[in-house]
Amino acid sequence: MMLAKLYVVLELSPDPCPVCRKTLTHDSECPITLAWSLLDAEQQNTARTTIRTLALSIGVDESLTDPLTH
Repeated sequence: MMLAKLYVVLELSPDPCPVCRKTLTHDSECPITLAWSLLDAEQQNTARTTIRTLALSIGVDESLTDPLTH
């Protein structure tokens, strides 16, 4: 679950993945992507909501780095 949550943290970050070194995407064999793919849609939504709420509570402006279209 921690690796899967790191997937969301990296979505909010302009820095490359510390594991596969890709920016805004991951290598198909990256453990972070593999962990994320093991979660069902509800678990992914819960993880995204939790991490984004935490990011906003500590002052991260996700509008600058959010790669997802809404």
